[in-house]
Amino acid sequence: MTFGKDYRPRIAERPPRDMGQGLRGSGRNLVHAADHNDRVTLEALRRAGALTRQDLTVVTGLTAPGISNIMRRLLDAGLVRQVSGTRATRFAIEAGGAYGMGIDVEGAAVSTVIVDLKGDIRLRERRHAASDQPADIAAALRASAFATASRLPAAVSDRLLGIGVTSTVDPDRVAQALAPFLVIQERDTACAALGERLLGSAPADGSFVQVLFGKSVRAGLMIRGGLFDGAMHRAGRIGQMRTGEDGRLLDDAAQLGGLAPLLAEHFDRADNPDDFLSQLETHAALAVENWLDRSTSHFLDAVIAISGFIAPSAIFVGGRLPGDLVDRLAGRLSVAEAQRMSNPKQPQWLPQILPATLRSDCVVLGAAILPFLEFLLPDPRRPPELRGRSGEAGYAAGLPGA
Repeated sequence: MTFGKDYRPRIAERPPRDMGQGLRGSGRNLVHAADHNDRVTLEALRRAGALTRQDLTVVTGLTAPGISNIMRRLLDAGLVRQVSGTRATRFAIEAGGAYGMGIDVEGAAVSTVIVDLKGDIRLRERRHAASDQPADIAAALRASAFATASRLPAAVSDRLLGIGVTSTVDPDRVAQALAPFLVIQERDTACAALGERLLGSAPADGSFVQVLFGKSVRAGLMIRGGLFDGAMHRAGRIGQMRTGEDGRLLDDAAQLGGLAPLLAEHFDRADNPDDFLSQLETHAALAVENWLDRSTSHFLDAVIAISGFIAPSAIFVGGRLPGDLVDRLAGRLSVAEAQRMSNPKQPQWLPQILPATLRSDCVVLGAAILPFLEFLLPDPRRPPELRGRSGEAGYAAGLPGA
């Protein structure tokens, strides 16, 4: 199955994800098919780099005349460019052809980035709202968004497609605060999974779990390249599982607790956000070790449960955490998992436990690519009946890392 067959034509107005039934036949006219084909072609170039027209016909399954028309549209829109140096004309993403802004809200901390079409961070800002109350968060969102957008060069400021936001503040209030920008609000777990899927090292079959450690322990689930929400968008609330020999809630055992102030201070002052452990004083280092011990022993029960139900190819762990802490956590979990699997009475089929590829930026980068999913790229948030089930069996036959 070729890459382009993974998706159905996208309808012009994306419905709420729980509308589902009754839309199976929508969007199959030529206009929507052209939108679909543009998206999968742009995604192929974004993942693979420079490709010829012939390469694109193989990767997308589209005809040569169809690819020629698509490339003409994408060139005119400034989203791709021609690459010289070979006999056959090659095309590549124009990184500055479009921009997305992501804003991640955690408590009163507001982190903002602007990324280009390749997913590279162009601008970054972090500030604090006066409090974590909705009115103060909305004011900080607006101040951060406009301050960051104003730093874009005037020549490309009109290529900012919109803003992805993870705040739990009422969506209408967020949209009003950020007007006139287009706003897409999404859960932080979904953003983290989308970031790993599009910008990270997701497995080739597209099935993985992205776990965020914070005030609670929650997960984003990606199954065969599609985001899985569950009933009422409740999938991934693994912190409510009882784990360990003492039967504690995973949230109680593995939430950050006393580490949160240390991490907040670190991100506010650190030149290198991924260098955390080497800066700790003795008492703080001991607190981190205690947290790692508790999290490791209790989280493995959640790994077994997740694996028994959905059998992902990998489980990524992280959150809004420094890179060295994520690496230490993933390493501890991997060792404990190997020990558990060596016991003949324990499961032998557990997936790899890996550090989140995007480190502390896993959530905010996922938010920043939401505008691209709205307008330019295939959207893994689409329900299976709208993305097309035919792509599931052959998902891994597309591009490497797809």
